[in-house]
Amino acid sequence: MDTKTRIRTAGIYIPLLTGTLSVIGSGSILYSIWASRSTKLKDPQHRILGMMSIFDIFYSINKALTFLTYPAGLGVPAFGNDATCNMQGFFIQFGYAAGCYNMVLSIYYYLSINWGMKKEEFAKVWEKVLHGIVIICHLSFAVIGLSIGLFNPTPGFCYITIGPYGCKANPDVSCPFEISAAWFYEGFGQAWIQLAYVVIVVTNLLIWLHVRRQEKEMEKYRTRSSVAAEQLSDMEKKSSYARSVFIQSMLYVGAFFLTWSWATIYHLVEWITGVRAQWITLLINTFVPLQGFWNSFIYARPRYLRLKKKNKHMGFKQLIKLVFVPSNDDSTGPSASVGKSKKYSNIFRSFLNREKVASDPAVSEIEAAKEEAITSWSGKNPVQGIDEYS
Repeated sequence: MDTKTRIRTAGIYIPLLTGTLSVIGSGSILYSIWASRSTKLKDPQHRILGMMSIFDIFYSINKALTFLTYPAGLGVPAFGNDATCNMQGFFIQFGYAAGCYNMVLSIYYYLSINWGMKKEEFAKVWEKVLHGIVIICHLSFAVIGLSIGLFNPTPGFCYITIGPYGCKANPDVSCPFEISAAWFYEGFGQAWIQLAYVVIVVTNLLIWLHVRRQEKEMEKYRTRSSVAAEQLSDMEKKSSYARSVFIQSMLYVGAFFLTWSWATIYHLVEWITGVRAQWITLLINTFVPLQGFWNSFIYARPRYLRLKKKNKHMGFKQLIKLVFVPSNDDSTGPSASVGKSKKYSNIFRSFLNREKVASDPAVSEIEAAKEEAITSWSGKNPVQGIDEYS
C-alpha cells in the first residue's frame, strides 16, 4: 500500500471516531435543551443551537459511516456502492446547513447586543426568515444534486465532483459535469461557507466595537460623582452581559473556523500550486465532523463556570454531569416541574423527620435542626439559576 492509499484509507476510517464524537456532542446539546424545554425552547439562541446540532448529526453520521458508503473497488477498503455514495452525498449536502447556523447565531448575537433586539422581536420575523433560507436552500441543493447525479466519489468521500471516479485519466470514459461540477460545488457548498465567514467576522467585529464603546463610556461615568449608583450598576450589568455574549460568540466562531476552513485551504492550495494535497483531504475528513464535539464544550462552558462558582465543593465529574444531565433532585433548573418535585420531596422528608422525632426523643434536637435546614432550603434555587447561554 503506497502513501497516497494510506492517506485515503485513513481519511475514510478516521471519521468513524471524529463523527461519533460529534454525534455525542450534538446529542448532549439536544438533550440539555430538551431536559429544560419549558424555558430553553422559548429562547432563540437555544433553538438555533438545536437546529445546528440536528444538522450536525446528519452530517457527522454520514462521515462516520464513510467506510460503509464509499464505493468498493476504488483502491481503498470500503464496502459501499453507487447508491450508498449518492446517499452520503445527499446527507453531506443537507448537513452543510450546520455551518450556516453558525452564521445565524452570529446574526442573533449581533442584533441582541448592538441593536438591543428582544428575543420576541427576533423570533417574530428574523428567526423564521433565517431558518427558512437555511433549511429550504440546503434541502433543495441536496435534492437537485441527487436528481442530476452530482454526487460521486472524491478520493476520501462522496460529494459534488465529476464522475465516475478516475474518468479524467481514462479517455474511453466520459466525465459528466467535467466543467460544471466546480461551479455546482461553489454554489451549493463553498459559497455558503464563505458567506458565513464574512458575516461571522463582520458581526463579531461590530459586537467587539460595541462592547469596547460600552466599557469606555462606563469608565467615563465612573469618574462623575453626579451619576447615580443605580444607574452605574445598570451600566455595569449591561456591559458584563455584552462581554459574556461576545466571548461565547467568539468561541463558536473559533469552532466554526477550526471545522470548516480545511476545504477552503485545500482549494486555495490547488489554485495556487495546481496540486491536490491529499494530506489536506485527511484534515477535512478529520475536523469537519467535529463541530458538534467543539460546540458541546462551548455550550456547557457558561453553565459549568456558574456551577463551579456556586458549588465549590463539587468535583469536575459532578459538575459535568450536572451541566449535561440536570436532575430533578439537584435544584438544577428554573422549570415549574422541577420546583414542584423539590417542594413535594421536601414536604415528604419533613413528614418523615417529624415521625422520627416523635418516636425517638433522643434525636429530636438533631432532627429538628435538619428539618429547619430542609424547610429553609425549600423553594430556593441556590445551585444553578437561569443560565442565559446554555
